[in-house]
Amino acid sequence: MNIGFIGLGIMGKPMVKNLLKSNNLVLVNDVNKEAEQEMVNAGAKAVTLENMAKQADHLILSLPNGAIVKSVLYSGENAIMQQETINIKSVIDTSSLTPNESLEIAKVLEEKSINYIDAPVSGGEPLAISGELSIMVGCKEEDLKVIKKVCEPIAKSVIRVGDVGAGSVVKLANQIIVNTNIAALSEAVVLAKTFNIELSEMFEAIKGGLAGSAVMEAKFPKMIAEDYEAGGTLNINLKDMKNITSTADTVGLTLPISNQVKEIYKSEVAQGNGLNDHSGIIKYFERINNM
Repeated sequence: MNIGFIGLGIMGKPMVKNLLKSNNLVLVNDVNKEAEQEMVNAGAKAVTLENMAKQADHLILSLPNGAIVKSVLYSGENAIMQQETINIKSVIDTSSLTPNESLEIAKVLEEKSINYIDAPVSGGEPLAISGELSIMVGCKEEDLKVIKKVCEPIAKSVIRVGDVGAGSVVKLANQIIVNTNIAALSEAVVLAKTFNIELSEMFEAIKGGLAGSAVMEAKFPKMIAEDYEAGGTLNINLKDMKNITSTADTVGLTLPISNQVKEIYKSEVAQGNGLNDHSGIIKYFERINNM
C-alpha cells in the first residue's frame, strides 16, 4: 500500500515516521523542503503533487487550515484534482476544519470518485510521536475498515462518530474541553503562585482527584517548569477556537465560555507569543495580575 502524506509540521513528521515503521511506501510533499528531506532521510519518498496523485493509494493530510487543504486538493496551482491521472482512493484529512469546509471538500472530491474522510486527531505532538493519537472520523460506515488499516501505525483509537463533517464537529467539541481546561488550570496555578504554594506538590495532591485530567497531566508540568516549547501552538488553538465560534454562529448557538477563551488566546497571540505551547496561555493570567 502506498500512503501519501502532505503537511510535515509538528504533527505530520512524527506521523510519517510511524507510518514508515509499517513497511508501507510513504510518499511525502510539503512546501518546506527541509522537512521533506528530513522525511526522505527517515525512509520516505518526496514526490510532486502530480506523482502523489498517480502513485498514492490513500492520501493523509495534516495542514494548518481549510484554505490550504482546498488549495492542495483542487483550488491551487497543480492541485491533486487537476492531474490527468489520479490513483487516490481516499483522502484522510487530519487537519482541523469547520464542518462546512469538510462537507464542501467531500462534495468536490466525490466528482472524481474519491472518498473524503474528515479525521481530525487529538493528542498533540507527544502522542503523534508515540503513535497513540485519537482519531475522530466522519465517514461512511463501509469505509471505516480501510481507514483503520491505513491509520493503525499512527493511532491508538480510530472512532467513527458519524458521516463526513461529524469528525470536525467532535474535534471542535474536543477543543472546547481542552482549551477551557487549560485556561482554568492557568487561573488555578496563578492563585497558587500568589500564595507561594509548592506547585509540584500541588500537582501531586490534586491530579488523582476530580480535578485531575489528561490536560492537567500534560500541561501542569510545563507550567511548573515554565517550558512553553510547543506541542500544540497558541496560533493553532486560536484558529480552532475561531472555528468553534464561527461554526456556532452558523446555527445560532451561544457559547459564552468558548468565546471568552478565544479572546484570551487572541490577546496572548497579539503579544507575540503565538508559537508558544498552549500551556503558555498562563502568561495572559500572569500579565493581567502584574505577576
